[in-house]
Amino acid sequence: MLSPTVLNPQPTQMEPSLQPVKLLSQRDDYTTCHIFVPEVGAPDGGHRSPAIALDGLFYSFFHSSVKPVKILRLLQKLSAKGELTVTTPTSHGYAIWVHEPEAELATRKGKQSRTLPPSFGPANCWLIGDRQPNYRPCTLDVPDLPDTVQGLANGQKLFSLFRRESDADMALKLGSRLSQRGDETVILVSEDAYAICIYEPGATIAA
Repeated sequence: MLSPTVLNPQPTQMEPSLQPVKLLSQRDDYTTCHIFVPEVGAPDGGHRSPAIALDGLFYSFFHSSVKPVKILRLLQKLSAKGELTVTTPTSHGYAIWVHEPEAELATRKGKQSRTLPPSFGPANCWLIGDRQPNYRPCTLDVPDLPDTVQGLANGQKLFSLFRRESDADMALKLGSRLSQRGDETVILVSEDAYAICIYEPGATIAA
């Protein structure tokens, strides 16, 4: 089972503040731009920032690192605080971008406003720590599978265990690949491993 030592005996709802992450893997998945972010007290009323556009939303650059473990920890913390985030690959690691709800597309003086092409992101990925009360391990009956499978309940949704990974980089890449093909996923983060799980809309908890 998944982390039985932290099994919560009572089903719990997903924390209202918890937000999903978008794991991008290709440069064509998003559009780069610059945005103007309003800021009270700033000389120009705000600041200009490099950003990406995805699903009609703007995300400003937050942090980059060559360490996948650090990226996963930051994404988990931001998600738990209610921040919408996107991660993109860089030449040596990953970059994190944070949603800016009040941002506008920035333009240079004397230049025409730019029209961004539409870009649509992958399915959601949820990052959950194994000590958070947002999930409970369970055994699932999944349609078309002859045997029961390990999984977890996250809010009202059931996810089957797809694979365990000890490497953070592999966990990020696998989560990205699954979400790119349209699977809503959960990455359960523990001290020494990552459990990648896939949403099973037709599953039920085994008796």
